[in-house]
Amino acid sequence: MKKILTATEMKLYDAETIKKGTPSRTLMERAARAAFDILLNDFPCRRVLLCCGNGNNGGDGLAMARLLHEHGIPATVWYLGALTESGVPDTAAMSEECATQYARLCPEIPVISAPDFENVSVVVDAILGIGISRPLSGRILDATKAINAAKLPVLAIDIPTGIHADSGAVLGSAVAATKTVAIAAKKYGHVLFPGAQLCGETVVADIGIEIGEAKGHVLERQDLAALPPRPRRAHKGTFGRVLVVGGSTHMSGAALLAAKAAYRAGAGLVEILAPEENRLVYQIALPEAIVTCYHDSNAQTQLKQALASADAVAIGMGLSQSSTAKLFVDLTLQTQNIPLVIDADALNLIAADMALRARLYLREGAVLTPHPMELSRLSTRPLCEIMQDLPRAAISFAKDSGKTVVLKDAHTVIAHEERLFFNTFGNSGMATGGSGDVLAGIIASFAAQGSALPTAATCGVLAHALAGDAAKERHGNRGLLASDIVEALSCILP
Repeated sequence: MKKILTATEMKLYDAETIKKGTPSRTLMERAARAAFDILLNDFPCRRVLLCCGNGNNGGDGLAMARLLHEHGIPATVWYLGALTESGVPDTAAMSEECATQYARLCPEIPVISAPDFENVSVVVDAILGIGISRPLSGRILDATKAINAAKLPVLAIDIPTGIHADSGAVLGSAVAATKTVAIAAKKYGHVLFPGAQLCGETVVADIGIEIGEAKGHVLERQDLAALPPRPRRAHKGTFGRVLVVGGSTHMSGAALLAAKAAYRAGAGLVEILAPEENRLVYQIALPEAIVTCYHDSNAQTQLKQALASADAVAIGMGLSQSSTAKLFVDLTLQTQNIPLVIDADALNLIAADMALRARLYLREGAVLTPHPMELSRLSTRPLCEIMQDLPRAAISFAKDSGKTVVLKDAHTVIAHEERLFFNTFGNSGMATGGSGDVLAGIIASFAAQGSALPTAATCGVLAHALAGDAAKERHGNRGLLASDIVEALSCILP
């Protein structure tokens, strides 16, 4: 896992580095040099327009302008901070380091106060950086629109202007960068949409800032090594028994996908608790599964017997909103010693019933896998508020409920207590019916094999995404099926 920071954490470690003896000016020079090297290597530098604000992000841009001039590359500074009455940059309104860099500019470098894209080959966005939290306005708002309208390659310093560093939200308008140089570490806004898309390719520049503890981490492929080893001398009981409580009359697909995924993720046994009408489907489609069927008259007895044998449970996939489904959710929430993955219809039943919600809060050991609308129902917060800040929404409900929350999105956020994990693998082909059911089955499988629930959740999300990418290589992005993700699991799991 790689550390990922909030704006506040980044400022803290920057300040601590300065306090330990590295001057702020030295850090700025290193940042400018790193961005300058990337600019020279990756962009056409016939003429560079550097768009600079009056803070330290602008100081980075001004230092780059000096470096460009020293290397004989034509550079122009478009200054977007306050101007004096005579129309020149007001140094009194600049940060100390920005003012220092402005004073070091060669007189031959043009400093303009209005956009001029004529003969420009690349734009450097050094306007605001990670400190903004309010919507853009005035000249800076106009500048972001002008930069985008110019349709030129853009290198953003730290983060594109207009992107909230902690949520990835667009603050009214934002620069669309070709590449972003994240200073010292990635911020949440680099990996969360829409910021992730507007950052283009993000690379990290190490400028000597020591990064300490961080609440957030980005998942990496090698994190699958956290899964328990599989001993050579083993039997089917060694790798756990998953109970899938899903499906409803003549609606068998969701539970079937979860059960297949649980097997492909390594579970020794998978049991499906199903309506009698679905028996034949499961027996034909997944002969490896234990199929336990019920009628309404014996549903409670069958569930209790199945729970008694389970090492982990996944509930909700295609379960419906029936009275029997509600009974199943209620009884399952009353168990205390079985790892539980709650998905889909089970989440919606809990959201709609205060008694079920109370049982959820009392139960220990559960992973919730909502998409944003389902979390909106569970948390009674508006969907727009959740979409505006996924990390805050996920960690708030995780802390409130005492559960691990897997908030599904193009880049999924996992919250456990005070910690956040971000997944950046996967592709748009996975936005297809049944993909979430597969994820629930994988997480339950890892839990049945002995992983703690937070590990099962993070590894489950990672394995699901990597399998999706492997399936894309074989089937393409447009026509991917959830069952393709299941089959690809065997290609990526250790």
